[in-house]
Amino acid sequence: RPGRHPRRARRALRGGGSGHRRVAGAVDTLDDPGLYARIDPGGMRELIAALPEQSREAWAAGQAWEIPDSLGTPGRVVVVGMGGSAIGADVVAALAARSSAVPVHVWRGYDPPVMDERTLVVACSFSGDTEETLSAFRGTLGRPGMRLAITTGGRLTKLAEEDGHPLFRYGWDGPPRTAFGYGLLPLLAILGRLGVLPVEPEAVEAAIDGLAEAARDWAPTAPEQQNTAKQLARRLAGRMPVIIGADFLDVAAVRWARQVNENAKQWAFADALPEADHNLVVGFGSPAELRERLHVVLLDATPAHERNRLRVRLTAQQLAAAGVPHEIVLVGGETVLDSLLRACYLGDWASFYLAMLNEADPVATQAIDELKAQLAGHN
Repeated sequence: RPGRHPRRARRALRGGGSGHRRVAGAVDTLDDPGLYARIDPGGMRELIAALPEQSREAWAAGQAWEIPDSLGTPGRVVVVGMGGSAIGADVVAALAARSSAVPVHVWRGYDPPVMDERTLVVACSFSGDTEETLSAFRGTLGRPGMRLAITTGGRLTKLAEEDGHPLFRYGWDGPPRTAFGYGLLPLLAILGRLGVLPVEPEAVEAAIDGLAEAARDWAPTAPEQQNTAKQLARRLAGRMPVIIGADFLDVAAVRWARQVNENAKQWAFADALPEADHNLVVGFGSPAELRERLHVVLLDATPAHERNRLRVRLTAQQLAAAGVPHEIVLVGGETVLDSLLRACYLGDWASFYLAMLNEADPVATQAIDELKAQLAGHN
C-alpha cells in the first residue's frame, strides 16, 4: 500500500572495502546442502528456522498461563538472567522504556537487586542452573516483593516450588540462545497481563508473521544471490564485526554480537546510536592498520526516531571518510517489536552463515563449558 516501508531487511548502503573477501579455508558457496551437513551436525539451522513456530507457541503459552493471586501490578520489574536467558528480557525492557511508566531492568550478576514490596523479581534461566541467577534470586528470598521464575527446570524450579513462588515452565530442545521466543514472549505476555506495559496481541501476531516471512527469505534453501543473511556473512568473513543499532535497535546489535561470538566463534562488538556519535565516531580512523580488519553494520528501521535515522546516514559518511568498511541494513518491520524481532533474527542467520564460512560448529560452546567446569571446581 502507498507509504508502506519495505518489510524485508535489505542492505541500504555500503562503503569502504570492495567485493567478497577471500580468507584462508574460505567456503566457495553457501548454497551447498552438503556444507551444512558437514559443519552443522547438531542442526543449528533447524533450530533457527524454528523460531517463528517457537514464538507462536511461546506467545500462546504466556497468554494462557494462569496469573496467581500473589502477582499484582508492580511498580518496578527486575529480570535476573544471563546470556541467552536474558536477551528476551532486554527486548521487553526496551519496549517498556518506550511505552510504560513502570521501569523494567535486566539484572546480571550474583548479588540480589534492591527491592521493596512493589518490586517484581523475575528469574530467567533456561537450564534453571545458572549460578549467577540462582545466587541473585536466592538473595531476594525473605524480602518484601513479588517473585516469578521462568525456566525449563533445574534448581530454579525446585527453589521456586519449595518457597511457594509462581513458576512458568517450558520445554525446548536446543541451546539457550535458540530459545529466544520463549525468553521473550511469555515474559511479554505476562507483564502485559499484569499491566506493566501495553501489549497488543494483533501486533505481536503480526511480528511473528514477519519472522515466518523472514525464515523463508534467509533460510539455507534461499540462494545467496537473493539471501541478505548469506550476503552479510560473506562481507563479515575475515573481519571483526562491529554492530551499531540505532535507537531501540541497540538491543538487536547486542544480540548480533553475542550470536557471532557463540555461533561463529569469533570476536564481535556492539554499540548504539546516538551514543556512538558522542565518542566512538572520534576514533573511526585509528589505528590505521585496524581499519581494513573491521566491518561495521549500522542497523536502521522505519519506527526509529527520525533524528537517529539521520545519524545512521551521517555516521556512515564518517565511516566512509575514515576508510572503514561498513553498510546500513534497513531491517524492515512496521512496529518497534516487529523491527526488533526481524533485526535479531537476521543476526541469528548471519552468524550461522558466518560459522559456515569459519568452518566452525555453531552449536558447540566448548569454552563456556570449560569455564563452567572450572568454576564448579572452586565451589
